[in-house]
Amino acid sequence: MRSDSVIANISAAAIFASVSLLAGNLGAYGEEKPVSAEGARVAAAGTEKENEKKDSAGTSAADSALSAILARPLNSGATSRPQPPSRIRLLPPEEILKNRSHEIILDDQGAFVGRIFAITAEGLSPASGMQVKLLTHGGLASETQTDSTGRFSMSGLKKDVGGVVAVGPAGMVVYGVRLIEATPERPADKEVDVESAAVLAADVALAQRLMKSGIGARDLRFNGKLMVSDDEFPYGDGTIATSLSYDSVQVAADGKVYGQVNLLDERTGRYREVLSMKVYFLKSGEAVGSARVSPNGSFAVSGLQPGVHSLVGVGRDGVFGMGIEVLPFKAAAAGDLRPVSLFLTAEVAIAPIGAQNLNQANFESFFSADAAIGAEAADAMAAAAAAMAAPAAPGAGVAGAAGAAGAGAGGAGLAAGLAGGGLGAVLGGAAGSGLNGGGASGDLPPATPDM
Repeated sequence: MRSDSVIANISAAAIFASVSLLAGNLGAYGEEKPVSAEGARVAAAGTEKENEKKDSAGTSAADSALSAILARPLNSGATSRPQPPSRIRLLPPEEILKNRSHEIILDDQGAFVGRIFAITAEGLSPASGMQVKLLTHGGLASETQTDSTGRFSMSGLKKDVGGVVAVGPAGMVVYGVRLIEATPERPADKEVDVESAAVLAADVALAQRLMKSGIGARDLRFNGKLMVSDDEFPYGDGTIATSLSYDSVQVAADGKVYGQVNLLDERTGRYREVLSMKVYFLKSGEAVGSARVSPNGSFAVSGLQPGVHSLVGVGRDGVFGMGIEVLPFKAAAAGDLRPVSLFLTAEVAIAPIGAQNLNQANFESFFSADAAIGAEAADAMAAAAAAMAAPAAPGAGVAGAAGAAGAGAGGAGLAAGLAGGGLGAVLGGAAGSGLNGGGASGDLPPATPDM
């Protein structure tokens, strides 16, 4: 017995020593913080300056080795997970942010309906011709294509954890999801279950390069046998995430954009601490802001200008990408913002696709060379949105009329379009004539996300 104890202690010491050597190369992922949204802000703000000093170059091998070490299962008699020293922290379940949901509710046919948009300076435009793929268990579970309204559907699915990948002329979408079956308490009663905004076409090439350079070779965290402690971690139980129900994010009073990354355990769908993830805001093919994600999932990015951006996450914990509009703090505070069917949030939320489903080995198969859309495609999408908005004012309804009244002041970005009603002209008018293929019955405008 004494001999076994000595061996166990030596093994634990070896693991901790290995993590100690790696920690200096990984950068500060943050301190342990409370679960509240305000606590998340404090957590991200407190680590941002230190994070910005860390160079991400050369961290790939360290991230991979760290994940391998932390993925080692405990001995059967162990009661808690080994804690690495300083900075890199395995958090207790109650400290992980869980106030946003990444669940898609399947109907009795195992189906759900989604819609993808492109964001342009004139507003939202349906992303037609997007190849949409659902990845689960390291393979392709379903595949389809968006129609002229950006709409798609998948069926024959079962409860699972995976990721959605969509690539096409409008850009690309990449994020993690948890599929669940409908219940009387949570019925599948939405016309559209998922509404997502794509990474801008002009940013796709850079987004793919970032993902490819930082993505994991394989799943090193969630590939082992489930332990009792794995079921102690939480599911998301709050407002639907930004990736599944498009909303704009408002700059906070301190000039920063706040957000959270909810890492899904691919075996259970429960939220886990983030060990290796960095977020980038892209604009016009360049990175304009970045930050490390803290272990509880929080991040904060400063210096972003209002306007349309692409948000990309890269790390050994997974990758994600979507479009997002950043609105100025003063515009929202002054009451000038009147969104038609978009929910304004103070915090963006998204889940990455884990390395089990998207990794170095299969990345190229989902992002081929012809998926790298350039500026010409972005210009084409903007022209299409402008053409759609032009005839929208007559008979467009309350939203369209309000938008048409201010549409003439548009052209200065999506934020200006919102303040002046330009987006209202696009969305409101489209509901009556353009967005749904000339007013075809059965196709509704984007649903307002639940508050």
